[in-house]
Amino acid sequence: MLQHFDEVIPRENTDCSKYDDRVNRFGRPDVLPMWVADMDFRSPTCVQETFLRMIEHGVYGYHLKTDKYLRAIIDWFQRRHGYAIARESIFFTPGVVPALSHLVQALTKKGDRIIVQPPVYAPFFWAIQVNERRVLRNQLLETGGEYAIDFDDLEAKAREARMLILCSPHNPIGRVWRQEELARIADICLRHNVIILSDEIHNDLVYGARRHVAVASLSPEVDRITVTCHSASKTFNLAGLSTAYILINSAELRMAYKEHVAPLHIEGLNPFGLRAMEAAFRQGEPWLHELLEYLFGNYNMLRDFLKENLPKVRVSPLEGTYLVWLDFRGWGFEHKALRELIIEKARLGLHDGLTFGPGGEGFQRMNIACPRQVLRKALEQLRVCAPQSVE
Repeated sequence: MLQHFDEVIPRENTDCSKYDDRVNRFGRPDVLPMWVADMDFRSPTCVQETFLRMIEHGVYGYHLKTDKYLRAIIDWFQRRHGYAIARESIFFTPGVVPALSHLVQALTKKGDRIIVQPPVYAPFFWAIQVNERRVLRNQLLETGGEYAIDFDDLEAKAREARMLILCSPHNPIGRVWRQEELARIADICLRHNVIILSDEIHNDLVYGARRHVAVASLSPEVDRITVTCHSASKTFNLAGLSTAYILINSAELRMAYKEHVAPLHIEGLNPFGLRAMEAAFRQGEPWLHELLEYLFGNYNMLRDFLKENLPKVRVSPLEGTYLVWLDFRGWGFEHKALRELIIEKARLGLHDGLTFGPGGEGFQRMNIACPRQVLRKALEQLRVCAPQSVE
């Protein structure tokens, strides 16, 4: 039953970033927060029941990463994505964001050029710049809210790059890259000896007939130049539990990564995260099917509402993730004025488009993983503050 996603669960005063950091992030405590990528839904019952058994046990000592956890990951990928993973290819990490930085450090050198495809997830830029590498921007092509890869520019940039950080599915634009698109990316990277670092954390959140293709699964040759970052966190709302892991099938890249992280001792994860991941991958698939139906229902409601009430605000087609990319350029505001209107008049806490780099001007990202009544309230707040001259 989809109704359980309709429950509004109070999250204020739980020390959660989404709700309890509003003053710091938006300057006021009363915005409706729809920015950071976690869901306002309870995780699957199988996860909650696992936690209850652990709480009753009462001892929370050091925990082994046994074969059953590795097997849960391997079986999930085989069943959901038809992708075979070897045990020795799996490395646990505190999160995808720290993994990006560690992999940049391990697989590139200071001064190396790394390609990103903006507008894209902000930590990609951070991982490059904080580690004294150089950003190469392969700007996505946008026409009427739909996005495509500029392959000619990618080819030119690849000639001087050491790595490409790929976002697949893409955050924030919601694209699920087709197999033929990924194959063209991979072909360019193979010919120019460019490592592919693929962030596929949203790989299970794909709608309709769309299918996520793991870039490493394209061929043995592509697999040898690819490192992939994953987590159960987006799929099952486990973001605070450190359930991320890295997949490295190349023996050469695996050795480089192991040599880098060996002195850091970062593979020790908490038992709650490990058990939650195992339970979700083993028993959470029916919940995921319902979640996807509910999320796409939210997207359809948002799309219809905008078309009827705010036709100057466009939304990019949502193929994957639960993050919608809203184009406010039709309102004619400078970016700072737009942000001020959304915060001060609409009382909404969205993710500012400029955060995602060039191409984010005039856009805002909205997280629609919330009860439908909350989404409807947000849209009404946006409608009331819309400039009458443009709607």
